[in-house]
Amino acid sequence: MIKDNNKPMLPGEHIASIEEFEGGKNTYIASDGTVRSAAVGTKVYDLKRRIVKVDQKNSPMLPKVGDTIVGYVDMLFSSMVSVKILYINDKRSDAGFSAIASARVGSRGDRDRRGGDRRATFHTGDIVRGRVVSLLNSTVHLTLAEKEYGVLYTLCFMCGGDTVRTNENTIKCVECGAFEERKLTHDYGKETFRLIHKAGKYRV
Repeated sequence: MIKDNNKPMLPGEHIASIEEFEGGKNTYIASDGTVRSAAVGTKVYDLKRRIVKVDQKNSPMLPKVGDTIVGYVDMLFSSMVSVKILYINDKRSDAGFSAIASARVGSRGDRDRRGGDRRATFHTGDIVRGRVVSLLNSTVHLTLAEKEYGVLYTLCFMCGGDTVRTNENTIKCVECGAFEERKLTHDYGKETFRLIHKAGKYRV
């Protein structure tokens, strides 16, 4: 048997097609002919018998609609950002889940002069806070639009130095003096993130 430890499977996630594997324990066959997970756990492939199952573990804390998450931007796309989840409601999460959020700010105050959504600025490594708005297709979707959501803390993109807020959506590096635009939270700063570390009992 081969165990896939890349990431935990969520209920409803695609595992294989029925042409490839037969569904085993903690799986089900969806209407589209795919084998999907029926539990949180790790995929296990029996290549000899051509069966795939989900080895259920102690269920990690799963994000729910309305939860507040803190994580870091690990990938950027043209209109979306991927966020690796570190905390759920200020509690440490080691499950390795990721979420996606629109890179466009959707609140009224962030509309440009033409009435469209203004593109927010994010960079990989930014620590962000967001709210879970859906779990569609087993994917965690966040909003970063409200004033309490967005970039919670980041280092200078140019030199890696510490940064401070200068106005609503601009930060300044205290080392090299570079200015950068971000969609900042209302309480942006290192101290806020330090308090989240403390609340989540995170040890470095």
